[in-house]
Amino acid sequence: MSTDSRAEPTLFDVSALPARDAFIRRAEALIAPLAADAGAVVQNRATLAVAEAVYNAFGDLDARGGLSRAQLAAACRGVCTEAEFDSRFGLFCRMGMLLPRFEKSNQQRYVFNPTSAAGLLVFERLEERGGVDELLTLLDRTRKALSAGEASREQVLASLVQARRMITIASDHLLRLVQSSPLSELMAERAHHSHATLMNDVAQLHDQVRTTFLDLDNVAFRLVVETQRYVGAREQFVGRLLDESAAAQDFSLLTPEQYLEAALTANTERLAQVFATTVFDPPAPWLGPAIVAQGVADFRPHPVTRRRPQQPLDPRPDDDPLAKVEQRTEEARQRRERHVKVLLQGAEEADLTGRMLAAGWPGAAHLLVSVLGAHSDPTLPYRVEISDELIVDAEAAVSYLSPVTVHRLPPGFETTREHDGRPG
Repeated sequence: MSTDSRAEPTLFDVSALPARDAFIRRAEALIAPLAADAGAVVQNRATLAVAEAVYNAFGDLDARGGLSRAQLAAACRGVCTEAEFDSRFGLFCRMGMLLPRFEKSNQQRYVFNPTSAAGLLVFERLEERGGVDELLTLLDRTRKALSAGEASREQVLASLVQARRMITIASDHLLRLVQSSPLSELMAERAHHSHATLMNDVAQLHDQVRTTFLDLDNVAFRLVVETQRYVGAREQFVGRLLDESAAAQDFSLLTPEQYLEAALTANTERLAQVFATTVFDPPAPWLGPAIVAQGVADFRPHPVTRRRPQQPLDPRPDDDPLAKVEQRTEEARQRRERHVKVLLQGAEEADLTGRMLAAGWPGAAHLLVSVLGAHSDPTLPYRVEISDELIVDAEAAVSYLSPVTVHRLPPGFETTREHDGRPG
């Protein structure tokens, strides 16, 4: 057996393998089923930053209607050279990550392919969990974390921005299909945009964010606006599908479940429109006049019987109105406690002055009322201190404000409140 040190390393010669980034190894394993050769995945992790910069540009800039090549090049200046961008940009166009907004040589604007955006989300989460989370899963996970009081402001902000980018890209992609794609391509795409609960999920998330992090209300509202824009694009998409299929008399457009739903829920007039232009043979009655006359003679109306009304049921034990009032009071107390826990972030005290200035008006007032509610609750171990100092800024959204600090009381806080003059 040869002992030449220049021999090729084997699979068992672990020390001879080059040290590579764990993320690159995971990415290679993910791409392996579709790879043409072992070099399908770049070995330099910095190369992925170019694609991420292009993706971020479509969410951070005003990308409605697409972005130009110059705008994308400007967004990538901090992560690559001009020559590297030229090389990657050409590859992105050839492989379909960037699609031309219009098929015209003098109008070169590009939209981002949602499939590539989903791939970037996969790579982003691959390093942490090694799996794929779709957009609805991201919204659901964020809502659950907010309900449990486990989501920080930074985590919620990142989720809102990520969701907004994905929905913006999906809207432009749908509009491009509506304006320039054949019917076959639209029918192949229709199964990827059937999120019936998306608007409700986003609206619920907006309400939770406004309750927990009022200063993020504008970011959550932008997500709602982009979702409404996506729903409008989806309606245009479905409208063109219906128009094209009706003109071609293609009844394979709808699924059997959709035909069944129409038969059960649509009125007679709308169902009759389906066969408004169809020619039928005249009906031939199969009952003779004598049979009809005999049936009329034999028909007798059913006698109307009056039934005594049912006795009113005794109220259930759980219909106690006082118990419901106590339940609502307890739920309000739990919400106040979760809010203060989020503000403290595990510390014993937190200065709320900066948060109130950033929240603006009336956000600062809502925040102050919330913590004062926890302060006045004798069952909660929190105390609010309002300084005598006065901060005045005529140009700010909150023109004058006193510093506010919230403290977590130590065990036995009831005694402390008695000395503080508060009810305990």
